[in-house]
Amino acid sequence: MRDFFGQQEQARRNTMLLVLLFSCAVILIVLAVYLAVTAGLLVTQLFVDEWFIRDLWDVERFFWVVGITLLIVTSGSIYRTYQLKQGGGAAVAEMLGGERVPAATDDPLLRRLQNVVEEMAIAAGLSVPPLYLLPQAGINALAAGFGRSDAVIAVTNGAIELLNRDELQGVIAHEFSHILNGDTTLKMRLMGLLFGITLISDTGIVMMTARHTTHRVRTERGSHPAIALIGFFIFLVGTIGAVFADMIKRAVSRQREFLADAAAVQFTRNPAGIAGALKVIGGYKGGSRVNHAATQQTSHFFFGNAVKSWEKRNWWATHPPLEERIKRLDPAFSGFFDTINVASRTTSVMQEAISSFAAHRSAPLHQKSADAVMSCIGFPDAEALQQSASILERIPQHLRQFAHDPFTARAVVYALLLDREKSIRRTQLKALETKADASVLRELFEIQSLVASLETGLRIPLLELLMPALKSLSESQYRQFRQCTAILIKADNKLSIFEYMLHRMLLTYLHPTFVSVKQGTIHFDTAAEVEEEVACIVSILIKQGRHKQPETVFVEAMSHYLGRDTNTKLSLKACDMAALDLALNKAARVTPAIKRKLVKACVVAVMADGTVCVDEFELLRAVCDALDCPMPQIGFVV
Repeated sequence: MRDFFGQQEQARRNTMLLVLLFSCAVILIVLAVYLAVTAGLLVTQLFVDEWFIRDLWDVERFFWVVGITLLIVTSGSIYRTYQLKQGGGAAVAEMLGGERVPAATDDPLLRRLQNVVEEMAIAAGLSVPPLYLLPQAGINALAAGFGRSDAVIAVTNGAIELLNRDELQGVIAHEFSHILNGDTTLKMRLMGLLFGITLISDTGIVMMTARHTTHRVRTERGSHPAIALIGFFIFLVGTIGAVFADMIKRAVSRQREFLADAAAVQFTRNPAGIAGALKVIGGYKGGSRVNHAATQQTSHFFFGNAVKSWEKRNWWATHPPLEERIKRLDPAFSGFFDTINVASRTTSVMQEAISSFAAHRSAPLHQKSADAVMSCIGFPDAEALQQSASILERIPQHLRQFAHDPFTARAVVYALLLDREKSIRRTQLKALETKADASVLRELFEIQSLVASLETGLRIPLLELLMPALKSLSESQYRQFRQCTAILIKADNKLSIFEYMLHRMLLTYLHPTFVSVKQGTIHFDTAAEVEEEVACIVSILIKQGRHKQPETVFVEAMSHYLGRDTNTKLSLKACDMAALDLALNKAARVTPAIKRKLVKACVVAVMADGTVCVDEFELLRAVCDALDCPMPQIGFVV
């Protein structure tokens, strides 16, 4: 299995493959539309006296057809891509009739789902994605979004009602794999591009049903026979275009499902979980079907085949056959599915969900090696999942409840930013009295002491829990929240490591929800182009540690970046936070291969003294957020 950065390179190649396949499909459709128009005109001549089409090939007619067809396909693709970028992953979930899962829910099944997602997000080093519930009886789930910042997870009613915790965990781990590996980004682009192709059939329908005006200037119902005939041929071509669209989906998504299944097993160390979910789908009458008008165009997002018509034609589906997926996870599988008794199954799942919250699943936190940390980036393992469960248990229950509500979530962030020095804290609170929402300020006073006593090593997990609630703010509430956080950070005229990390986390995961952010492009493809910036980043990381020989640590870390055989004249730098910010902004535009080396150098620098202090890990997290790279928990942070 590839590492995280290798998956990013694969995602780039898949994007190029998508563009190539899309271009081929458009060329074939243009030719087919030309033939349809020509055939319609030729047939029309049989009913008129004048022959205005004598040859099959006509340059002028061809260029007119090409221009109009490309205009329809291109404008449709641009429009849908823009529409999706405005809404992110939430746009796909809402398109399917999904509803946002309320944060403070009392439903045991939804609480269990939230708990599973929170554990996995913390284990993977991601902010918790918003959850959506799809009102469908079929057992299915999906992850959607242009990146980790706007990703959402949607689960059907059938999945939460019929899958036990291990099976649900396997499904959610599969969807997290798609988020981490960039598959959701590819699928969003695929959906946008293919929408333009499907507009061809709509154009044919419009031509067949449009009203026309007679020679007596009287509007009659229905299209002119000639236009209706051409429209019919174009409709047929559009149907072929839909076939092309499904072929492209299959070409770019089917193998990714196998990889996501394998990643889910690594994440949970429980192949029986995801295999069990697939077996339940096979034995359940409703299977994984999703009965919605938007299912066809979103079929490649789902955990299982969502379109009923493809179930008996697995060679054509966007997903591999159930039997093949299960046998890769459970070689002893016989191929026979036990029929699911819905009543008894839902009862047992509900009982498990109610009793699971009384269980104590603590696990010790073990320090990882630098290589182990690197291998877990993008592919968190079962140990990371156990550690995340322990971390969640260490967060006071009252704070976890506050993290699920937009009002109280803002209060938690403000409380985290309050200075320990009384005079500065009084200044901060006085500023909030004039700028912050009054109800948020009341909640702040209630939890101020509880947040102040929180273990510093739990601040990042708590912030990750806050993200879904903060993403549900209105635009005006977000602007107010951003203004208040800026006031709190600037109150002492200094920028701490935690404040900078918080700033980077909000910039990465929250800001794109409210403001259109231009996606960064790669400008640097050699390590030497940004070696000065990397030296600055590594230097400030080393400064936070307890190293006896910082110069030796610097040389060791830079050797991982530049190569062990490379002699460098670089040395430790005296960098401040402003220099770090500039360095990270430049480093963010390197290739995934260089990012791998940069992150490895940072991890080596942090772990060189055998311990990881809070400032070191928070700064490492800020670096990784700037690089759009998830950073799982390294272990016990002292």
